[in-house]
Amino acid sequence: MDTKPEAFLDAPIPGMSLTAEPKSRPWRRPSQVNTVDEALALYAPIFSDKKAQRMMLEQIENKIPLTSIADILVTGNAMEGRHTLDVGILVAPVLIETMITFAEMAGIEYVVGNEDRDTPETTREIVNRAVRAVSDVKEDEKPMTEMMPTEEEQEQPQEAPKKGLMARKEVM
Repeated sequence: MDTKPEAFLDAPIPGMSLTAEPKSRPWRRPSQVNTVDEALALYAPIFSDKKAQRMMLEQIENKIPLTSIADILVTGNAMEGRHTLDVGILVAPVLIETMITFAEMAGIEYVVGNEDRDTPETTREIVNRAVRAVSDVKEDEKPMTEMMPTEEEQEQPQEAPKKGLMARKEVM
């Protein structure tokens, strides 16, 4: 093993692999556009291209939330250095409204992504649908929702332990 002091000084600095040259990455350079209007002009070709429209409408038809689609567009363009993230955040609502308009013109039901969907009824419906999809539910079997505890059963207080965390179990 070479223990010369010169070899030790030629070693890479800790963290050197995590650095890059200035302006070597798109997000380390000034963005191509700086205003919301200019950023909207960047997205106009996406909405005017027939192939891109068809692909976007397929995703909307598959119930992909519009907020997710807008986030993907904004993040991708920010990573490529076309605009900054703050401009992308300001552009996202306009992109969502444009996608809503396209979906309504095509007669497609859409999911915006900001709906409150965490209700007990929808959770039960999702569980039942998943059970039916995975296995054939026979008529004499109970559906999964009947096996789930009801709200009254969930709200019953649990009996607190009689001793602390490190206490031993009682032996009878």
